[in-house]
Amino acid sequence: MTKAMMTDMREDNDHDAEAVFAELNSGDRRVGVEIEFGGLSASKAAKVVYEIVGGDTEEVDAHRYKIHGTSLGTVTIELDSKYVHTGKDDTDAQKKARQIAGDLGTSIVPTELITAPIFLSDLGTVDTLARALADAGAMGNEQPHLACGLHLNIEWKSESVEALLRVLQAYLLMAPKLREEIEPDPTRKLLPFIARFPSYYERTVLDPAYQPDLETFIRDYCAANPNKNRELDLLPLLASLNAGCVEEAIGKEPKAVRPAFHYRLPDARIGDAAWSVAEEWKRWKRVEELAADQQELMNQLENWRADNEQSEGLLGAAKRLINRVKSS
Repeated sequence: MTKAMMTDMREDNDHDAEAVFAELNSGDRRVGVEIEFGGLSASKAAKVVYEIVGGDTEEVDAHRYKIHGTSLGTVTIELDSKYVHTGKDDTDAQKKARQIAGDLGTSIVPTELITAPIFLSDLGTVDTLARALADAGAMGNEQPHLACGLHLNIEWKSESVEALLRVLQAYLLMAPKLREEIEPDPTRKLLPFIARFPSYYERTVLDPAYQPDLETFIRDYCAANPNKNRELDLLPLLASLNAGCVEEAIGKEPKAVRPAFHYRLPDARIGDAAWSVAEEWKRWKRVEELAADQQELMNQLENWRADNEQSEGLLGAAKRLINRVKSS
């Protein structure tokens, strides 16, 4: 491929990405919300949700409830452990054992509120739910051993790898500031759930010369991040774009497949009157704003590279090359 052809391709990709970011700001965005908390059983939490947003409550098992037809669509309340929920093939004895395990685990395993994808205008209702749960006895990171997090599943409709890359680049550039602002609970930082990206992968992605096609992007990402335990988990989104490529890269069928960024960094502090889901969304929005400003993004990438090249040295450059070769 000639240099002129590569330039034309880059310009086409940039045009596609600009269209993506223009669309993000032109219509209603949707986001799924997951809030972890302790101090309140799933059954009691489901009653609180019903009182605020209505609907029809379904008891799936002793520790999982679905409230259908609410003003937010379907809302799920469940104990956050796969071992306490019944399967369709479970015997009565197995169901009873899982119920008992859940009863015993309620004090040490978070309960989780999960919404369907909702419009941004509905985030205020989610904040109302969080306050109501807190009034009923639910606690977030006031119980530090629970390591409660807020996860945002941010809808993403585009197949443009250029736009996807720019969002990841913007996030990596802003991550240190986001961590400083959020100050994640110490227990959450000790556990693997919000691990940072490997430094060699950051250097790969933040190199302005890194311009992969989608399959290369997926392979590179999966080689460095083979599970969901990242502060920004891209596996569900990548699986929605090319599930076969993801399965080949991680060696197993992806568990979650949805067209959304899985942003896992924020704490769930529902007992703090100053905390809100809407404010955490605003932090994420700053990431998208940087991604949409191509010139500012490129300036920051060049500055990042200049700052890190000097400290990286020849040894670091050699490691980076080796890791790139391994993931290719």
